[in-house]
Amino acid sequence: MACGAEAKAGYPIVVFEKPIQNLSYDVIGGELAKMGLQGIEATIRKGGHIDPKEAENEVPKMVASLAKNGQKALIAATNVLDVTAGSEKFLRVLKANGITRYRMDYYRYDLKKSPLAQLRENTARLKDLAAMNKELGVQSLYQIHSGYQYAGSLSWDAAIMFEKIDPDHAAVAFDLRHVRGETGKSFEMALANLRPHIRSIYVKDGIWGGERTNQQKNVPLDTGFVDKATFDKVRKGLGVMPLSLHMEWGKSQLYPKDEAMEAMKFIARDAKTLKSWL
Repeated sequence: MACGAEAKAGYPIVVFEKPIQNLSYDVIGGELAKMGLQGIEATIRKGGHIDPKEAENEVPKMVASLAKNGQKALIAATNVLDVTAGSEKFLRVLKANGITRYRMDYYRYDLKKSPLAQLRENTARLKDLAAMNKELGVQSLYQIHSGYQYAGSLSWDAAIMFEKIDPDHAAVAFDLRHVRGETGKSFEMALANLRPHIRSIYVKDGIWGGERTNQQKNVPLDTGFVDKATFDKVRKGLGVMPLSLHMEWGKSQLYPKDEAMEAMKFIARDAKTLKSWL
């Protein structure tokens, strides 16, 4: 694997645009270009920068706008979860505009039902989705998220779901904060479970806090339990893949337009840290 300047050039860094999605793509592209980044993880979903119903008209405009500053939408954050006529049509729009990776929605557990039965059902659904992705020439990414309701949060169930899936068609987005925070001292086992399936790394940081140290809080990158050693451990032996920077420690998950440049400053801070890790 390349190192130093070669690694920095090899790993595209994109920014999950949710905090700044009220800005125009011209502004977003210009600011990210100044940071030396490669683009965005675009929110093309309900409540996102682009509503899925408007994708056919709006995605080409987004791509053209970002291209003015040499930026791309390397990943799309979507609501796609299953094989439907609507999801197929939507993914064809993304593919036609050069977006071949998309973050899928989450499988969620109902604790009133058997988790194992739900795992078997989720595995079958993922197999069908991967087959559609293969046909369309796209790749879904399943973000490992924290919280008991999210399938995959403890890694073992995600490993089972993805065991027989070609990662070229459906893969894992390994979220450093969520996996580290949820698995604690078992982090290395979680990483071993998921490593064969990782095709993107989501970069953010957190701490355990609160009066009884039982609450998680988002913090600036490299100030919590996600450090360079953790990042290096995850990417060791893996090929070059998109790194998606998620800045979630600001005062809002989604900034109003007139305050979004503050979020951009926070993104720049984390981007500088991430680039130093490479």
